[in-house]
Amino acid sequence: MKLASRFFFLSTLLISLSAEAKLLDKIAAIVDDNIITLSQINRTNSNLAIKKNVAPMIYDKNAYSNDELLQIAINKYLIRAKLSELGYTITDDQVEAQIKSNQERLGVDRKSLMGFLKQQGTSFDEYFETLREAIEYSYFVNRVVSPLIAISEQDVKNTYYKNNIKDSRLNFKYSLIDYAVGKDVVSKPTKGQMEEIVKQYRVNGVLPEAYSTLTVTNLEDISEEGVTTELKNLLKETDEGALTTPIVINNQYHVFYLGKKDLVETEAFASQKDKIKDQLFEKAVKSETSVWFERERNKHYIKISL
Repeated sequence: MKLASRFFFLSTLLISLSAEAKLLDKIAAIVDDNIITLSQINRTNSNLAIKKNVAPMIYDKNAYSNDELLQIAINKYLIRAKLSELGYTITDDQVEAQIKSNQERLGVDRKSLMGFLKQQGTSFDEYFETLREAIEYSYFVNRVVSPLIAISEQDVKNTYYKNNIKDSRLNFKYSLIDYAVGKDVVSKPTKGQMEEIVKQYRVNGVLPEAYSTLTVTNLEDISEEGVTTELKNLLKETDEGALTTPIVINNQYHVFYLGKKDLVETEAFASQKDKIKDQLFEKAVKSETSVWFERERNKHYIKISL
């Protein structure tokens, strides 16, 4: 009886200590039926280096606040719920297969991997779950986010132009609408006056009496070689879809509507356009996922108590 009583006492004590430990581990948030604890957030912070290495698309900063790490943890469950809705779950076998593939690519065995993880102050289980998180995120981007993003050739060209605006080798082709009126017909326009008149004319087709002789000419595929240096510089400074300031050509005031501003592909541009497209896509992914997370939170029970 004494032995049984002692065993019962020890069992009760262990259960009590376990319950107390859970209470002491502050709950940082609840996402549906998933609990995120403060110790998990702290552990993530201490293992940030390995997480950046395994899942750089998720952990892309050198340092995070506890609140930022909590948001990442919440997002993980939102992604997991979405993938489950799509009928997709990352199994242990898939993660294990990826680990073996990584080992083959790096030329290391499991023992070496375990040694490396120990040096980094993390465990194999933590590495395993971080890799699962990375695979889930990649699948989420490919299936949910990517279809919402379109990077056009013009987007790439515009970015290249902005990055190399001082490069004299940049060359454009334009589609323009030329609005012109004789200097002998109207006095010198004040700042913004002729642009506003043309802007209103494009909307309602009405002109002031002084500009009744305004002519309109469509100019397609105009190369920079076909315009004066002054107009070339003016067009470079004007955005697509905007009006230029007035310029005097052949004794007339001209305002040009820049319908199309197309960067002529050069060898320098061709060598950079894939990189620029990747950068624009990555930026768009961050923006779109941020919006998606905000929208998705309204569909889940989330209670934060950090």
